[in-house]
Amino acid sequence: MTQRLAPRAILEIVTVSVLLVLPLGSDRLFDSYYLDLASRIIITWIALLGFDILAGYTGLVSLGHAMFFGLGAYGAALTLLHVSSSLPLALLAGTVATTAAAAIVGYLSIRTQGVYFILLTLVFAEFGYEVVFNGGEITGGQNGLASLSTTPVKLPGLGTLDWSDPTVAFYLALVAFVIAYITARWIVGSGFGSTLAAVRDNQDRATYLGYDVAAIKRRAFVISGTFAGFAGALWAQHESYVSPQLLHWTLSGQFIIMTWLGGVGTLVGPLIGGAVLMYFAEFLSSILKNWLIIFGLLYIFVVLYAPQGLWGIVMYPPWKRSR
Repeated sequence: MTQRLAPRAILEIVTVSVLLVLPLGSDRLFDSYYLDLASRIIITWIALLGFDILAGYTGLVSLGHAMFFGLGAYGAALTLLHVSSSLPLALLAGTVATTAAAAIVGYLSIRTQGVYFILLTLVFAEFGYEVVFNGGEITGGQNGLASLSTTPVKLPGLGTLDWSDPTVAFYLALVAFVIAYITARWIVGSGFGSTLAAVRDNQDRATYLGYDVAAIKRRAFVISGTFAGFAGALWAQHESYVSPQLLHWTLSGQFIIMTWLGGVGTLVGPLIGGAVLMYFAEFLSSILKNWLIIFGLLYIFVVLYAPQGLWGIVMYPPWKRSR
């Protein structure tokens, strides 16, 4: 008997298939701007995967996640400007620097719970923002760092890969996302993922069963920060520019909205929420002055009638729910 594919598997296959052929239509079926937007959405997806591991699977909502995204971007940018124009080295530097920062912030932050944890992560994020904003020539201050360039790479059979080429940059982001998504799926499906769920559902019971709750939270925090830092490093490469706004708390707020809009604790949901929010931000803002009202109404509808997010609507359509 043939087994039907689960909705999540169908969505994964369709999404990757569409993204693989998307560059073929650039400047033919649609403007190249759409390809650039798709690249930015894919890079943001990587950060959202890490945030969902922390918020959705561990139960720790951070209002300072943008700090790690921004640190990854600045780590890559400073490497490209002062060390080497090698993209792999820049990505590695930005990711490692962020992982170290996440380890320190996580060690201090997980000592608190609930709203105190949220506020403490916000304080750390604001500190990082102020350091970058007032960093002078090192960070470029409020103007940021621009003119970031990478060295093309020659690969056998693929020719020369110029990372500044929009198509090459898109496929780089796509490959990075697929690797990040597989890694995130492996994490949440592993024994460690089960302990994250145990801590999220009942921390006292997890402690009683012998789990080191503090260590588990720290590990989840570092993993989440690493995802965000890697995404930030990719963002620096893609935009060839970084600014203090990448560390601002408003970006952290967007991560939260994207995650809950799409469906927290699902990995797939935040990706849907991220794509929807970024689409609204780019296109409705050029049509309507008060476009945030429409997005706000959508978010209110989801909160009231689809608490599991947009992904919950796909999985459990209203017409299939028992009355």
